[in-house]
Amino acid sequence: MPPRIKQGEVPKPILKKGIMGGFPFNALTTACLHAGYTDCVIDFGSPESSPSLRAASSVQIGKGRQKITVDLGGRFYNSYSDALYRGQLPEVILAAPSATRFPDYILSFTDYIEQLAKLGFFVPRKQVLQRDPVTELIPCTILTGEGLLFSRFITELMSSLKTLQREHPSLSDDIRMRIIGRFVRGFWDSSYSPGEPDLGPISAKLDTLPQVPTHISIAGGDLWTQGTIQTVLQSRGLQVKIPLQNDNAPERLEFQKALTRVSTVILPALIRLDMLSESEAASLAPKIQEGIWTIGIKRDVLSESEKTAQPDKHSKAKSPQASKPALPQLGWSDVAIMAGLNHYAQTLHLPEESQLFGQLTQKLFSYCQQQ
Repeated sequence: MPPRIKQGEVPKPILKKGIMGGFPFNALTTACLHAGYTDCVIDFGSPESSPSLRAASSVQIGKGRQKITVDLGGRFYNSYSDALYRGQLPEVILAAPSATRFPDYILSFTDYIEQLAKLGFFVPRKQVLQRDPVTELIPCTILTGEGLLFSRFITELMSSLKTLQREHPSLSDDIRMRIIGRFVRGFWDSSYSPGEPDLGPISAKLDTLPQVPTHISIAGGDLWTQGTIQTVLQSRGLQVKIPLQNDNAPERLEFQKALTRVSTVILPALIRLDMLSESEAASLAPKIQEGIWTIGIKRDVLSESEKTAQPDKHSKAKSPQASKPALPQLGWSDVAIMAGLNHYAQTLHLPEESQLFGQLTQKLFSYCQQQ
């Protein structure tokens, strides 16, 4: 369990302006720390890893026959509350939990909110130090990683906060919606997806840390959150693109990335791994793309006019090899994409699409499980 906030030990409720952190301690957040894009890492507070990591001054990550030493001194925190009480809670957090640990991330964040609520931070006109608890205590957060997760995340977070309100009425509708507004969806603008497997114990090794791209697209959240994220990231040399915003912008961004990911990574990788022949991939590609468009249109995140306006809506899909990166890598993030598409297909009662995405999910799952 992460450290609990104790009554009488109320921290000064100020986020570290201009500071950016990663959550949790995994391949992507370690790569960002090593590259100087982030200042610290916040973890789940797991008893298996957090104490040893916080006590360590560095961690060595394998890179081929060499090792990279990543400095952790004063830059690792067990939880949100741990970072807050040490005066180092970042203004912006890059949240990159793996698909399997996404529920743990929601639990970790809502645990932090519950601790704040118990201390009365959200009580109207009686806020500690008379400061706005949302802007002073809730970091602006970029949810990154592959998959169709933003809609599910917002739904689950809203449900969790609503449950907390039963015990803490100060978590009003307005407060809860403002907390939700602190989250945006983010995607790195790269044909590769930065790796996101958990590092686990301090002795864990990776073949390589992911190369972190310098451009990221974000969608969703409120305007203040978007502006804060843009300012902080650009100060680190990261370029931020904000597409035309509407209520569906985060999910639209996910579907656009799914279309690209299938053509540039998933199908080429299946060919390279001899899991599909080129003819099989050429046959599957238009069906996959058509399925994504069908689901996206039914969810009102893609439009029929966009689809028909394309010169050749399957131009990328017809020749997977033509757009193939050097060595496209399959990972659990790709399983998450297909599983999300299959879930939407089932929800929308699309049996053919569900069968297609269900088979691909199983194929990708079996491969990742063997690695």
